Amino acid sequence: MVYAQALTSTPPKATESMVVDLRNAGYNDGEILEINQVVAYFAYANRTVLGLGCSTEGDIIGLSPNDSNNPDDWSHS
Repeated sequence: MVYAQALTSTPPKATESMVVDLRNAGYNDGEILEINQVVAYFAYANRTVLGLGCSTEGDIIGLSPNDSNNPDDWSHS
């Protein structure tokens, strides 16, 4: 998505014409706002983590905690 890429890498290059293109592709203003907010949030979160030198090495990302203290138990309720 051109708009999301521009907003992520060089925000001033995210133009009104890109928003018009999103509308022409069928997105309404609420959906465009949601795209904007998700892109902005992840840019913020990534810059915060990287700026603090945090590492996710060895972490399992994107999963909720498992059902027990057993690290080999991957079941989720």
